[in-house]
Amino acid sequence: MLRLKQHREKRDVLGFRLPMLTHEEPELDISEIIVMDPDNTFFMRMGSDSMRGHCILKDHVLVIDRTLQPVPGSIVVFFHEGGFYTREYQPQGTKLILKADEPKDSISIENSETWVCWGVVTLTLNPVLQPQHRTGRYARVCTC
Repeated sequence: MLRLKQHREKRDVLGFRLPMLTHEEPELDISEIIVMDPDNTFFMRMGSDSMRGHCILKDHVLVIDRTLQPVPGSIVVFFHEGGFYTREYQPQGTKLILKADEPKDSISIENSETWVCWGVVTLTLNPVLQPQHRTGRYARVCTC
């Protein structure tokens, strides 16, 4: 869906700028901050607490860029054996370690195994809404 951005018009009163408009700051658009490449940016909700050490908890929203190549230490979303996983990218010689907080959740991939790096996590959205506000349309904003 293509959404056009609407800009506010500058208002003049009787040909003079309002004093409050002379110190006007540019508009803050959250999509311009979190999305670098709109065609290749996707959002996913974290499905587990396996990355708790990186402050990524279950149900946090991940912002993923599919054009970035992972480097050691990147948080990546990858597809392996029919499922999506979010782990820290740690190549080691001929094998790849996709590291989680708990060693049992880490995944070791040899050269012969197939896996696909789906994208690199650029940032996470961590909700801070209090439990009393988690009703109605805000019910899914925060589940932590």
